[in-house]
Amino acid sequence: MNSAAAKAEEGQGSLPFWPVLLTLFCGSFVGMYPMVSLNVSLPGFIGIFHTGLGTVQWIITGFTLAFGMIAPVSGYLSSRFGGRRMFLLSLAGITVSSVMCSLSWNIHALIFFRILQGLCCGLIQPVSLAMIYQTLPRGRQPLAVSVWSFSTVLGTAVGPSVSGWLQQHDWHLIFLVTLPAGILAWLAGRILLPKDVRGPQKRLDSAGLLLATVGSLAILLLFGNLHAWGMRSVWTWGCLLIGGACSALFIRVELRTKEPLLNLRLFGNFTFAASLGVSLILSFALYSGVYFVPLFLEEVQGLSSFQVGLLFLPAAACLTLATFLSGKGYRTFGPAALIALGSLILLVTTFRFSRLGTETTLVSVMIWLAIRNVGTGLSLTPATSAAMAAVPQSESGHASALINWLRQLFSAGALGMFTSVFYARMSVHESRLHANYAAQGTEWIRREAYTRSIDDAFLFASALVALAIPLALLLRKRKEAAGAGPRLEQPTELN
Repeated sequence: MNSAAAKAEEGQGSLPFWPVLLTLFCGSFVGMYPMVSLNVSLPGFIGIFHTGLGTVQWIITGFTLAFGMIAPVSGYLSSRFGGRRMFLLSLAGITVSSVMCSLSWNIHALIFFRILQGLCCGLIQPVSLAMIYQTLPRGRQPLAVSVWSFSTVLGTAVGPSVSGWLQQHDWHLIFLVTLPAGILAWLAGRILLPKDVRGPQKRLDSAGLLLATVGSLAILLLFGNLHAWGMRSVWTWGCLLIGGACSALFIRVELRTKEPLLNLRLFGNFTFAASLGVSLILSFALYSGVYFVPLFLEEVQGLSSFQVGLLFLPAAACLTLATFLSGKGYRTFGPAALIALGSLILLVTTFRFSRLGTETTLVSVMIWLAIRNVGTGLSLTPATSAAMAAVPQSESGHASALINWLRQLFSAGALGMFTSVFYARMSVHESRLHANYAAQGTEWIRREAYTRSIDDAFLFASALVALAIPLALLLRKRKEAAGAGPRLEQPTELN
């Protein structure tokens, strides 16, 4: 361990645990909320700015592209300028850009400020996660990650309903709702977070940055528009070829560079690679529920966005409880057992949602959502903790950047693939229903085809969740093998 890392570790025990953790929690929440807050209220901006959906869509697309493109460079920026400085700078950027979004005079100004907001939000997620492992005691890090992880899902749970309600009153407030939390987190961070310890200065891997940026842009554009372009589009194949080529070149460059933008050699650590794989699979499947359940409730059951948000509140409470329990039980049961149990619950509940029907009751949806979130809380946080604990503290910035970057790419891929599956099956179901049930009427056929297409998307998600269970069992076997023989990998906390 170098001297800078040693000094940082010495000061970990003297920091107030909960004040520091809550500061990082607030920063993460403020960074995640803008990402999901406009999903429901997006159509309203068509009337506000008197423009078309193709233009308004860039409010989300521009943000997502900026969020995904900045994540790879977060590790370098933290090493170069310090985690505390980047945390404060990101929070300040989110606060200022949020104010500018609320003051936007036309749709193009709003898109520009949303892109700036995306850059800052994309930085604060990996920076805040890395700071948990750089500032807090190692024995309490699993609990800290469970609290930090909840900030991500809390934004996903409350963002759409709050923004939908605010848009009915004053759309400017959508961008100002997190302003108090952002200012409070910035002040607390300036007071509580330890000053940055300067380590050896690294040069910027410009070739890796260029390849990561272009590749991320191509992949995010591909999955964000796959359902609209189709597999035969020149744009689809162009983005696929550019994204694939840049990814291959990026791996080649990073493995040959002495000071890489992202340390891909971390994948040589089995625990890190397997835990990250589980985390990506679970994130992939998680978005199916976040995306399709609100669509079912709004389009089939006729609920408003605010009512959908209220229906999600019990599930959010269960997620909170499960997340805290997974943090408390991490050292007792180990990540493998928690991941396997949570993945099994997630598999059963996701498969249950593939049996939705027009007659499904709201109480049933609420109960199964709550159980599903228990599985998410038990599995997702231990997977992140196991991945981060498997690497030395000096590599926590690279590990955090890798986790957040790949999660963003996989999340975009999940939404694109699920949407493509949905629309493909929608056309199939509509054709069959028109042929066999034409007497039922067009509206009945639309609702039935819509529901069956959502069922197919959940069935696809179930198959993906099933892949996480054998990976969790492999983690357990590797732990047992490590306990029986000599340690060949970087020490990890799997107990």
